[in-house]
Amino acid sequence: MKRLMIAIAAMLAGACTPHAENAPETDEPALPGVTLPVADQAGNRMEVLSQATEQWCTGDGVWCAASTGTDVTVTRDGQQAGAIAVGESGENDTWEVWPVIVRIGRTDDAALFGVAMKTHQMYSGGGGEATQLVLYRVSDGVANEVTRMPLSASSDVRACFDENDERQRAGACHDQYTFVTRISLEEAVPEGAPRILLETAAGSFPGPLTRDADSLEAAPLTQADLVWAHDETCSYRRTYSQGVDSLYAPNQPLPPCTDYLEP
Repeated sequence: MKRLMIAIAAMLAGACTPHAENAPETDEPALPGVTLPVADQAGNRMEVLSQATEQWCTGDGVWCAASTGTDVTVTRDGQQAGAIAVGESGENDTWEVWPVIVRIGRTDDAALFGVAMKTHQMYSGGGGEATQLVLYRVSDGVANEVTRMPLSASSDVRACFDENDERQRAGACHDQYTFVTRISLEEAVPEGAPRILLETAAGSFPGPLTRDADSLEAAPLTQADLVWAHDETCSYRRTYSQGVDSLYAPNQPLPPCTDYLEP
């Protein structure tokens, strides 16, 4: 299989940053991509799924996932290995197959498949979206949910409604929130089930913001304020390990990060 550079969170486009003229150059939160495949010492492998017609398959064609619009059918060597009941997309909710697989053990008779669940929300002058990754273990003809984790989020909140607003905001009319992730395997695992690493980066523009305060009521912005602020609390690293009933849980609780993850 070709080694592919995959930025997991980049499967869904993040928000662009509108800068006022002559504003300082700044960067949105970002993380380096994951070079797939990745394997641990126990023989677990994380690989990319390539789309062929209506299926997403491993490079060797052993594992495939096909979406019907309401569920995902997983096959192994052409035989059904499990079915994931997702349901129909709603007005503000959509989903798609996560284009990555974790093949479990050297026998390759079980795997983790994911579904990316996106929630959209429109605002007056803006909008937001947040995507959650739902992972399922597929084995023995059955697919069971094992964990959920944040995948990506971006929001443009508030807007300028007149020239006074534009002057007060120095041309940066939207409050912007961006949350990205990097998902990989812990390569040092010597035996047993794979451990999944979740790394996140989050920030806001212009400067540190919170949804609890109306930024139009704050002091007027200057060019020096037009920078991305790193959110230390919502930029973290967690290790998900398998526990009782094959369920996965992080080594520490995740911070809520509702400013980012509740659009």
